[in-house]
Amino acid sequence: MPQPSPPTARRARLSREDVAAAALAVLDREGFDSLSMRRVAQELGVGTMTLYGYFRDKSELLDAVMDAAVGERPPAAVGGGGWREQLEALVLTARDNLLRHPGLVQIRVRQPVLRPEALRFAEAGMRILGEAGFEPAEAARAFRLLFTYTFGFAAFSPPDAAGEHRAAARVAIASLPPEHYPALTAAAEEAAAAMGGEEAFRYGLETVLDGLEARLGS
Repeated sequence: MPQPSPPTARRARLSREDVAAAALAVLDREGFDSLSMRRVAQELGVGTMTLYGYFRDKSELLDAVMDAAVGERPPAAVGGGGWREQLEALVLTARDNLLRHPGLVQIRVRQPVLRPEALRFAEAGMRILGEAGFEPAEAARAFRLLFTYTFGFAAFSPPDAAGEHRAAARVAIASLPPEHYPALTAAAEEAAAAMGGEEAFRYGLETVLDGLEARLGS
């Protein structure tokens, strides 16, 4: 039976990208709460202190995890069309990334995403908005709105919990006295359906884009 390589030999073959990829795998498989320097070291078969030769702390490692996830599907791959179509494609690319790696939302909640690799999403969005005719200040605010909407929807309406959230909403609304909650009880099914899912996400995105288009034409 082959023996595992000594930690020193294993470290010689590692790179920052290797460590980040292992951390991303742990994040995807076990969730944010399980992601630690120690757990990533176990994933790689090295000692925990070995990782500090690549990253000063967990915060720096989390930055690299974001880079690794974004690098899988760069925003630059977004195709042509008008500015609305380009923005929609960009947002859907980002959302697909969050669906593949839902733990990224937890990273963003804890620290800004300001590394060059992650900022490629912002660069693409600002370029599309600028070419559409938005002034820099409004383009920045518009992009921030799209960014916040995309991450916020992923945080509050994760697709794997959409059915559970709808069921809980139905139960909660059914327990309300109609005389005090007439609007909610009259639209109980519609309110439950809006708790998450593709249709709800697309509705919100189209509403944001409609608003931006109206401002651009005013």
